[in-house]
Amino acid sequence: MRQAWSAFSITAIAWGVVQNAWPAETPSEPVEVEEVRVTGEATGSLTSSSPEESSKQKQQVPGGFTIKGAEEMKLGRASNFEDLLQRAPGVFAQSENGGEISKISIRGSGITAEDEPLGVMFLLDGLSYTYGDGEAILEDVDVSALSRAEIFRGAAAFKYGPLTLGGAINLVPFTGYDAAPFQSRIEGGSFGYLRANATSSAVEGPVDEFASVSFRLRDGFREHSRENTEILFADVGYKLSEQIENRFYLTLNRTDRQLPGGLTKSEMEEAPSRANPLAIAQDWNKQWEHIRLADKLSIRTDEIQFDVGVFWFYLDLTDRGFFSPDFRAGIEEVYSNNFGGNLNFVSRRELFGRRNILTIGVSPQLEDEHTQNYENNFGHPGATTARNEGISVNVPAYLEDQFYVAQQLSILAGAQLIFAQRDFRDYFLRGAENQSHLQDLYGFNPKLGAIYEINHDTQAFVNFSRSFQAPSFEILVEFTEGPDSIAAYTPLQAQHAWTIEIGTRGEYSRLQWELSLYRSWFRNELLELNDIFGNDIGTVNVPRSIHQGIEASLEVELLQGILFRKQANRPGDRLSLDQSYTLNDFHFDQDPVYGNNRIAGIPIHVYEAQLLYEGPFGFYAGPNVQCNLSRYPVDHANTFFAGAYALLGFRAGFRHNKGFSVFLDCKNLTNQRYASSIDVIADAQTAERAEIFHPGDGRAFYGGISWSW
Repeated sequence: MRQAWSAFSITAIAWGVVQNAWPAETPSEPVEVEEVRVTGEATGSLTSSSPEESSKQKQQVPGGFTIKGAEEMKLGRASNFEDLLQRAPGVFAQSENGGEISKISIRGSGITAEDEPLGVMFLLDGLSYTYGDGEAILEDVDVSALSRAEIFRGAAAFKYGPLTLGGAINLVPFTGYDAAPFQSRIEGGSFGYLRANATSSAVEGPVDEFASVSFRLRDGFREHSRENTEILFADVGYKLSEQIENRFYLTLNRTDRQLPGGLTKSEMEEAPSRANPLAIAQDWNKQWEHIRLADKLSIRTDEIQFDVGVFWFYLDLTDRGFFSPDFRAGIEEVYSNNFGGNLNFVSRRELFGRRNILTIGVSPQLEDEHTQNYENNFGHPGATTARNEGISVNVPAYLEDQFYVAQQLSILAGAQLIFAQRDFRDYFLRGAENQSHLQDLYGFNPKLGAIYEINHDTQAFVNFSRSFQAPSFEILVEFTEGPDSIAAYTPLQAQHAWTIEIGTRGEYSRLQWELSLYRSWFRNELLELNDIFGNDIGTVNVPRSIHQGIEASLEVELLQGILFRKQANRPGDRLSLDQSYTLNDFHFDQDPVYGNNRIAGIPIHVYEAQLLYEGPFGFYAGPNVQCNLSRYPVDHANTFFAGAYALLGFRAGFRHNKGFSVFLDCKNLTNQRYASSIDVIADAQTAERAEIFHPGDGRAFYGGISWSW
């Protein structure tokens, strides 16, 4: 099967045509706010929202909300989520070895994750892409198949029922209605990088279809970091009538990735391209295959919206990792089945003669995961060290109502009821050592918010909400250290927080902006800590902590008509500056060991910017920068720090309106040595060797060509 898959994928040539976008000026006077309606006359998909419908959500979301389109990503390298989410305010992505991101943090959620994103819910057209215990594997998503990502930060994601503080990222794929009939794209560059993709789409009567096949090869900047990923994605829609549509989704993915491991800080600074010696000796790597099937039925009228969906996805994974007689995790083999669905009803019927939007839904999900660990004998499995089953159940039900007390002022109130279960079954240890455990967790999350529409394009908002996040099995089950190392289950409570947020977003003349300020009061936050004697006690519930920050973006059209004036048959040229800033200020709150120390793992001040010149005939060029403006702690004791850095890049390209495009994307031009990701520890002074730094790529050049017809 793998050979057939490879042959099929390698014949694919990837695509991508990007069209120039020229913003229109926004009137300064308040204008009448029109209700968002999707009628039976729509010619696009009913199950997958259009760009216009995504943008309309800005008028209905009293919280942090950002849209990142695929067109912007395809100005340069279009490889992974780091490329897709660039300059998204409030979103910090960490990548190991320049591959797919290993951690996405929004508002500090997911700090404890080490190898897969945790703390942010991922969805595809509103159906969960996150595993039942809260983790996500983003390599299973083909970014070339996506039209855009809708980023709901914090309580803005309420309608999707996420079990996280960070919120949700809803991925909107292409359909037969909004993709070119045929597209191809191929790109390559430094460190043996090669990526190819081909897509096709069609509309035939009531049926539309879209398919994408991609493969990615990479030798890697570091030793022992070769990667090979192949993905097939397809969706097929059928309109039973002008108001009813059903869509089926298929995803197949195979990934084979070597893992170079972490280095000490001095090793990273001296030779960042080296691998951890044990990573080579024990052949650390991950290999997995993934299949996902989903189906969604949508009904749209002027007054109601009804969506019901079901999904199943399967994972077969082998993870070769560190093993010693005192830490017996070694080689882990996992297979899991995820089942779930979504039932969502929206009514736009007036209430007391006023505009009103009522949303009711439930999103149950179950994961059954089987795991077996073996000794790692130079990359080969030895004796079994653990065998268990983990069953995760999540049932969030939610209701929210947005009532317009005035034409431009709406009040939103809502609540979530959550039941979560973590059932761990130990099939290896016997007697008193058996770690089997069953936990039931309950949550109630109220929300109150308001949004004032200054005009059709500008809003101010405020919200007050509670969040709830059940622990994952990665946190609950950890191998102990010592001669009697076992896979031990530690009962932990769900973390929860109260959050207040205020902000604004909008457009005026040549400006587009987003600004959110928030503060969260945590209880039982899940973090890895030491006790008062300096002993590592693993992941625990921290009684009190505080997360607060700023999420801001500003796009300014600096100049218009520099060399070419706007004419009736074409736009003029322009120079724009797109920038984002995120402040991550996370602290313990009177902790008995760490006092008011800063919580480790996430850069404090993050700034990204791109200055881009766009000509009227398709040429574009400009520099960009990614900055971590200050050092930040890598241990909760605040004794050890990762350094600040600024990565300078440059991109240029040409996009022809007939479907041809070419690009050059240069990254880290100053060849800085920096940590792109770190593994958080409790106290560096008690660690023998803090091999927790994952170096980012050195100077790199990428180029590509695409064609659509």
